[in-house]
Amino acid sequence: MKRILFLAIISLNCIFAFSQNFSSFEDSIPIDYFITRSREEYMTKLIEMPFGVNKEDLLKMVLKKIEDYLVNYKPQKEYPDDFYAKESNLQALTGVKEGGYGIGTVLIDANGNILAKNHNMQIQRHRSDLHAEMTLLTDFEETVDSRKYMNIYIYKPGLTVFSSAEPCPMCFIRLATAGVDTKYCTPGPDDGMVTRISCLPPSWAELAYKHKFEKAISSPIMQKTAHLLFYSFYLDDRGPK
Repeated sequence: MKRILFLAIISLNCIFAFSQNFSSFEDSIPIDYFITRSREEYMTKLIEMPFGVNKEDLLKMVLKKIEDYLVNYKPQKEYPDDFYAKESNLQALTGVKEGGYGIGTVLIDANGNILAKNHNMQIQRHRSDLHAEMTLLTDFEETVDSRKYMNIYIYKPGLTVFSSAEPCPMCFIRLATAGVDTKYCTPGPDDGMVTRISCLPPSWAELAYKHKFEKAISSPIMQKTAHLLFYSFYLDDRGPK
């Protein structure tokens, strides 16, 4: 009976979380925006952005224009997470410039200071597991400084991972297991796990609900930038064939 009640609570919480996570997006950006199905659709969205990208621009010029815009972007005060959205997007852009995928993330302490930065490294390191969040935690945990923020392999309270994109199932489980709160700039309708917690086995769902997984309060321009960096593989068809 307790297990049935627990499952019912998870289902209700998941429905509530789904509506909460997407309602703010619907206020300013249609949720369909965050699914891009072709290079043509991608280029249309990219050209509409204030980066100054033209249809004739080659990859190097496209990335230069995005970088110039991001470096000079001033986080908007009405969006409290905009600074971290910018930082995670800069990391995502670094990944793209290296020939990898456009997802970036930062680790923040309880005072809002950035402790570590990283990005997706699957292509660069030839590793199937090195998504942005996985790379961030793996590299950070190998530093001496990480010891004061962790109890063996569990993170102490107060730390937050901020990602440019909603964590996928693999990263979501890693974050829940590590015991760290998480915010993300843009949703992942295709593989985002935050709104699919009810799909997990009960014990994993119970673990996940002990920590915060929230959509960040960031500006529409940073949300769109994060999405376009996520789908930047359309620019040169990078990745396994």
